[in-house]
Amino acid sequence: MPDTPSAPVIPLPVATRVSPPDLADSTLLDIDPDPQMSLGVVEVETRDDITYKTVELPGGGSRELKYDIMRPATDEPLPLVVYLPGGAFLRCNKVMAFDLRRHVAESGFVVASVEYRVAPDGATYQDTIHDVRAAVAHLRLHADEFGIDPSAVAVWGESAGGHVAALTGTTNGLAEFAEGADPSPQGQVQAVIDGFGSSQLSAIADDFDEETQLHYRREPTHFSAYLGKPGALLSDIPDAVRAADPATYATASAPPFLLLHGTADVMVSPSQTQHVHQALLTAGADSTRYVLDGANHGDVAFLGLVGSGLPWSSATTMGIITDFLHRHLDRADASAQDRRAVPDSGK
Repeated sequence: MPDTPSAPVIPLPVATRVSPPDLADSTLLDIDPDPQMSLGVVEVETRDDITYKTVELPGGGSRELKYDIMRPATDEPLPLVVYLPGGAFLRCNKVMAFDLRRHVAESGFVVASVEYRVAPDGATYQDTIHDVRAAVAHLRLHADEFGIDPSAVAVWGESAGGHVAALTGTTNGLAEFAEGADPSPQGQVQAVIDGFGSSQLSAIADDFDEETQLHYRREPTHFSAYLGKPGALLSDIPDAVRAADPATYATASAPPFLLLHGTADVMVSPSQTQHVHQALLTAGADSTRYVLDGANHGDVAFLGLVGSGLPWSSATTMGIITDFLHRHLDRADASAQDRRAVPDSGK
């Protein structure tokens, strides 16, 4: 079943040049894609298409929002990792990143890949965060059924999903971003992973060539609809841009963050994750950012760049992710195999 059948096909600008990154507060990694992450070492159980919420859509009709679960075949309650797919806020397909999710599950976590509403659903960024919090609360409610430790929940997103994950983390406890305006702990999270996510949408092309920057300055994009201002130029709606920016809500009480970006990302400027990282550090929060030398916007084989996903599925990169999850979700019994060597954070 398509994730968002009504999603229009809108060509997204692809940069032809990316400026060198600012590494003053981040760590540059030269990732060797060999070896790749392990798969199939641990038996994994799966349950798919679990409905957590039904939403009404503009113009009538409704949509069931669902998640897929995978976890190691064990009776032990495990920390929960909620995966948020990307899709430029135009689509959200919960089957994405299957191998990455399986690796994390094999490392000792329950992993739920969650659908959330996007622009073609008539949704704004607030609707999306409401959906994520509803999913987290639903998973906690069914913790015994799925073998979840409800005290330990992380969100992990890539691209648009990274933006959603970061915004979920920085708005913990804020009523306007809570499902049903109830900022209870049931929808809050204890750790955040943001993989090459956007943040300040008016600056999404700041590291790119002039032609790509001009496109975003002169052309209305679907991002404006996601901000609740369809047809507007991003430069004309600064208040909306700021309201949807995870950095706006950064405080010392934010959960620990791990941010990752590639130096060769042609879809989202690498400075977008740095923007959130700097806001968190300034506020006194725990934030670590890695920049992968030569890596693109995840796996962008659809651009003809075969092998572009290998730095992201490498043993090193996935080791950084699982180590972060183990440390911040209190997995004291993590095995040595899961705790691969991780470079210094360079906060």
